[in-house]
This record gives sequence, C-alpha cells and structure tokens, in this order.
Amino acid sequence: MGTNWFAAITVGSQNVILKIMDMRKQTVLEYIKAEVSIGTDIFNGGKIELETVEATSVALSGFVNIMREYAIEDSLAVAVSAIQEASNAEYVKEQIRLRTGLELEWLSNSEERFLHSQAAANATQNFSELIQEGTMLIDIGTGSIQLTVYDEGNFMFSRNIKLGPLRVRELLSELKERTSNFADLLEDFIFSKIRDYAQFAPKDVAYKHFILIGTDLLFFKRAFVEKAEDKITEAYFAALYAHILETPEKVLAKKYELSFDSISQLLPSAMLLKELLKVTQASEILLSDAELVDGILVEEMIRQKKLTLSHDFSKDIVMSARNIAVRYKTDRKHAEAVEKFALHLFDQLKPIHGLTKRERLLLQIAAILQDIGSYIDMNNHYAHSEYIILATEILGLSAEELQMVGAIARYHSTETPSLNLHHFEKLPIENRLTTAKLTAILRLADSLDDSHQQKVTKISLSLKKEHVLISVWADDDLMLEKWTFNEKAGFFEEVYGIKAHLKEKGEQK
Repeated sequence: MGTNWFAAITVGSQNVILKIMDMRKQTVLEYIKAEVSIGTDIFNGGKIELETVEATSVALSGFVNIMREYAIEDSLAVAVSAIQEASNAEYVKEQIRLRTGLELEWLSNSEERFLHSQAAANATQNFSELIQEGTMLIDIGTGSIQLTVYDEGNFMFSRNIKLGPLRVRELLSELKERTSNFADLLEDFIFSKIRDYAQFAPKDVAYKHFILIGTDLLFFKRAFVEKAEDKITEAYFAALYAHILETPEKVLAKKYELSFDSISQLLPSAMLLKELLKVTQASEILLSDAELVDGILVEEMIRQKKLTLSHDFSKDIVMSARNIAVRYKTDRKHAEAVEKFALHLFDQLKPIHGLTKRERLLLQIAAILQDIGSYIDMNNHYAHSEYIILATEILGLSAEELQMVGAIARYHSTETPSLNLHHFEKLPIENRLTTAKLTAILRLADSLDDSHQQKVTKISLSLKKEHVLISVWADDDLMLEKWTFNEKAGFFEEVYGIKAHLKEKGEQK
C-alpha cells in the first residue's frame, strides 16, 4: 500500500497545501489546503508571529497524520522563498520540525518559479504551440512576481520583481490613509517598477499571450473568468478593471464571496496586469490552475520517467546562463569551446568522478559563465565572475547550486583552491568535494583554449589506471595551451589521485 504514492507539501505565504498522488496512475488521491497568515506577518513586522507558527504547525501535523493513514513512503515538504525573508525563518523551520517531524526544504526563488512554470506547462493545453508566439508567464506570489518570456518555442528572458500584491499592500498601507486617491499612488508605484523591467526585457518579441499563474488565484477566477473559459480578452479585462477601480472593496468582497485579504490584493494584481498589457500589448490572458505543489509532483514524475513534458525546461536553465553571458559580453567562441571540452571530459571521466546528470549541468553553466567577470575588470576576473553569479538569479538553481557554480567559475583560472577544500568552506560539506571535482575538470577544459583562438579542433580521452591521456588535434602551435595545461593539471591530480597528460596529434601548420 502506498508504494507508488508520493506526497508533496508546500508552506506558502497564505496557505499550506498537501497533495498526494498515485504516481503510477497519475491520479490525485488527496488535496487539502489550509489558510495561514505567514506573509502578512512578514510584510507587517518582518517576522512570523508565535500564533501563526502554532496554526501552521497544527495544519501540518494534520497533513502528517493523513500521510500516515495512506502509508506514504516518499514525500517532499518545501517552504517558498518569501518565507525566508522572515528574521526568525530558521527558528520557525526548526520549531515546525520538532512539532510535526517535517524537514522543510527551503526553495530559492529560481527553483520555485522553475517548478511553477513546469506545472503550468503540464496543465496548459497546447503549451508548446502557445510559446511559438510571444508568451509571458506571469507568476504572482504574495511578495514578488516572476516574468518569464518565450518566443518561437525558446526561453528568452526571466526577471523577478519584488512587486507581489501583499507586499505592495503592506508597503503602501500607511499612505493609503493619507491620500484621497490611493489608486493613482498605487499605479505610479507599480508603473515605476514595470518601467525598470521593460528596460531589460527582450525588445523584438511580439507578445500574444499571458499565462497567469500564482499560489492562490481564487479571486482572479471568481472576478476575471468570462463564462466557463479560463481566458480573458484584453477588452474584457479593461471593462473589469474599470469595475474593480470604481467599486468599494466591501461591495467587491460580497459580490465575489471573497475575504477582505483577497480583495485587498485584487486591485494591485489587476493594476500590475494592466501595466504589463500596456507595455507588451498582449491580446489575451490565460489563467492557470497550476500551483507550486503541482510543480513538485511534475518534477517527481519526470524524475521517475513517468512524464515527459512537451517543452524541455532543463534547456531553459542553460539558455538562462547563455543570456547572462551575452549580457556581460563574454567571448562567445571561447566559452563554446570550453563548454564543449568540459562536457566531453566529464562524460569520459565518469568512472572516476561518479557524478550525476545534475552535476554535469552545473559544470556546463560554470563553463558558460566563467569569464563574465571580465566585464568588470580583466584582472582578477574570476573573482568578479563569482560575485556576479552569486548576485544573479539563474533559473532553476538552488542557493547551494548557485554557490557551487560561483566557486567553480572562480577557480577555473589562475587562482588554485587548496587540497583541504579550505576555499570551498562557504559550501555545505557534502558539496565541497563535488565542487572540487568539477573545478578540476573545468580547469583542464579552459587550458585547451587558453589563447582564445580555438586552435584545438578535437579531443579524445584515454583513461588508464595510472593516468589520463588527453589527445588533441590542432591547426596551430599549442605551446601556450600545453604550458597552461601542465600548470592546471596539478589540481586535477590532487582531486582525483591520477595524473593528466596532454598529447598532440595531427600536423601543425
């Protein structure tokens, strides 16, 4: 009983959700949602109040009991990124563990949005066809929104803005009492943030569709949906927006059977959509039922090879890194050469590194971004690369993975991490050795194009018990590459306990 069942729990700013699925049949067995006021606490006072912790723990304890009744053997419980803004977030996490037995995992914003996007793609009919035209996924959280752009079937851009309706409401709550025209104030505030976004958004995308997703779109469903379709035309939205703007909140709450908390978020959310429609000139809005909890289930089904999405979101992670590299004007041909060599070495060295497909992805991202620090300063560019990576959101990566990518990029160049992993001490201990292994591979790959002239056209690898032999084919003199390779091979030997040699094949011009 329950061997094919999986339970996902999400702790959000406004609710906690449990969803149990039969993974083999892909049917939902249980779906329970309980309201909490975590977000209101955070945006009001910066911390989660004791009463809220108690209410959240009671709800989660109920979830745990239900999971026991189902004899669930496999589960995942996560907390959204907004909760980590609370000054007492870590304490609350521990209190929940002691009271319920649940080990909550923190999601980074980029992980949260990645999962949510996958859920939306799975739940949206003809998603692959929609994103052939300009499409923006608008992920509305209580504290922030994520705007992700697709065009011609490809990921184009993603940006997070601290402009969630609950955050906006709390930020401007004092001013609401001091102005006779709160709507104008709200519109000015939101417009200033959207204008900042528009400066960085792709300029050549002709937008057709919005796909609106969020942790709780009940008030949108009740207020916005036209007839039985989850689609809003631009004209219908304009009429409804005017209605919301002119109608007192108490009247709206009664008409749409919504709480004051939901209604107070309706105007900032509607205004946000209005400004985005103005900027993009999109013609329709699709409302998705997909929730973060669905994203966890989709990810698990993909991991178990029980589901294949029509759009490969793992490629979006790589494309996100490539877009960052373009932004910082890196040497594209050099980055492509290093990426190619690094992935080839990774694949051939699998018997001695034992790493997974996920670590291969981290190596690929580090290879793409290793030189972005040159945008700031050519000297010590590797240190600037790490700084930029840690300050940048890369779609789908956890905070720990981002740290790993930053460390790999930092030590790809002349600075050598020590054998005792001292330079990786900021990372969790279980990630330090993995980071060292990937760094050692990237250092060798980078040395093969040290001149940035792509002299090496092909490589092959022979793995022996006592050494690794890397054979290279080149169309020019490799004196610099050979010297750099020998300099960087020392760290490879320290990490893997095996020597690396470079052998040139073919004729030189």
